[in-house]
Amino acid sequence: MFWIVAIAFLGFCWWRVTRARERSAELAAAGILRSPLYWLSNALVGVLLALVLYIAHVHNHSPVPAFLWLAAIAVMVCLLALRRALRWRYPT
Repeated sequence: MFWIVAIAFLGFCWWRVTRARERSAELAAAGILRSPLYWLSNALVGVLLALVLYIAHVHNHSPVPAFLWLAAIAVMVCLLALRRALRWRYPT
């Protein structure tokens, strides 16, 4: 049974890599890969991921400070604004 799940997982990974290459080619053709807004949004996604993982880690030991929740909400609002700016600048 385990090998069926492993083959399915590898097939899913292969499919995602193929789709990522296609998406990367589309973004490069549109010029979005050279945009500072695109790289800033990717960096903010990394910051949000790190912040959420830190909140989950802190939550196991003590109450989470309110400023961490506010920081996470602020990053999400910035990401939404950047997404809107990228959609406006590079319509699909």
